[in-house]
Amino acid sequence: MNNSEPIACLNRQIIHFCDLRLPVSDMGIVHGIAVTEMLRTFKGKLFEWEAHWDRFQKSAALTDIPLPEFDVLEVVQQIVEHNLSIIPPGNELGIIISATPGPNRTYQGQSAEIEPTFFAHTFVLPAELWANTTESGQHLAISSVPQISPRCVPPAAKVRSRMNWYLAERDVSKRYPGSRPIVLDEYGFVRETSTANLFAVRDGYVLTAPEETVLPGICRAISIRLLHEIGAKVRETNMTVDDLLQAQEIFTTSTPYCLMGVSRLNSASAGLDFPGEITRALIEKWNEYVGLDIHDQLRKIAIGRQSNV
Repeated sequence: MNNSEPIACLNRQIIHFCDLRLPVSDMGIVHGIAVTEMLRTFKGKLFEWEAHWDRFQKSAALTDIPLPEFDVLEVVQQIVEHNLSIIPPGNELGIIISATPGPNRTYQGQSAEIEPTFFAHTFVLPAELWANTTESGQHLAISSVPQISPRCVPPAAKVRSRMNWYLAERDVSKRYPGSRPIVLDEYGFVRETSTANLFAVRDGYVLTAPEETVLPGICRAISIRLLHEIGAKVRETNMTVDDLLQAQEIFTTSTPYCLMGVSRLNSASAGLDFPGEITRALIEKWNEYVGLDIHDQLRKIAIGRQSNV
């Protein structure tokens, strides 16, 4: 195997990344049926593997998708170690692990033996996607496309099918260019964004949706713990649109950037403090937690990637 090329895993086998392909008959492609996790590295080390693997297992159990029986961590570590060695120093990796039920029987026939699919791969963390917002803040807007009902798909399952998020992003991009969508549930309560968990600071309290109503984010859980450490009052509650409109601060949590403040909601920034006092304090706690300045690292990686273009 060429040591200068990135590697990946498909059903236990280590292969070149360029050879990682799923057949068009796979349920992950035919029906978008797959569970997944995205991780990242900090200083070249996997961040919060145990928490991500635990959620991956729970997602598989909720969706009845079989998981591989080999040591996935050993394989992922092998992929990460190799792929980090062939990229410029100072970069970090994003890591994807996914599982599907395997081929669609319609394409295989009644007598075919159906085996589940598992794959893992990495990519250089595209820090330029978030570097500017570390200084200018995110723009969010409320989408008219609702969250999928939990009676259909469990919110706790991290699944690959993202049609509803795609439609929410298209909806918001037409009305508020440059913004990411916030979705409401079927009753009008605020839930999450297309890529992150959502928090709002209103009248001395940090509000966020109840865990059972959203994807239980890894960075969400860490942020709640760190918020308690700085003495913030956290309420997991059914947030309303009015809570967002009256909020003094809004921020999101997600694996690539951990924590990011919001500077604009819909078409207005009035009333939003960016970055607010609690957001700033929480970012500092995050930096202590991972052992580096997260936002500064994103900016430096982005500059390095742009200079290599």
